[in-house]
Amino acid sequence: MISAVFDTTTLLQAATSRKGPAAACLAFVDDGHVKLYVSTVTFDEIREVLNRPDIRKSFSKKLTDESVLNFLDHLVDKGHMVDDVPHVYQYKRDPDDEPFLDLAIATQSTFIVSRDNDLLDLMKDDDFRKAYPALAIVDPPSFLAHVRSEIAKTTAGN
Repeated sequence: MISAVFDTTTLLQAATSRKGPAAACLAFVDDGHVKLYVSTVTFDEIREVLNRPDIRKSFSKKLTDESVLNFLDHLVDKGHMVDDVPHVYQYKRDPDDEPFLDLAIATQSTFIVSRDNDLLDLMKDDDFRKAYPALAIVDPPSFLAHVRSEIAKTTAGN
């Protein structure tokens, strides 16, 4: 099974657009093709972002109290919560990304799904790639292509 960590932007996009690539990524979690890891810290961040007044105002029709509560409940239900994630990766360029990196490293996830250039640029960092060769940081469309390819291989093998 593919294991992944979705960053806050990916989850925000999934919460606000049921038809976009981020929502399709989450649908693969629902279907059991992807094991999504969530930590206490990353969950608290998405909850805080979904409840920010400016975010709520921007998405007033899509982010109601009920829809946010349902989305967060869905994450708890479908995601695999990890309570104690050791801090192992210092990222001076963007320390706010460290909880996602730490979670992916601790769970030995194969993907972090993000549109954040600070995270995506780590794929160009030789030291990071050498330290974590099994971890790929990709945007939602790239993740979808990978998951679909893996599903096709599995289906063809049966």
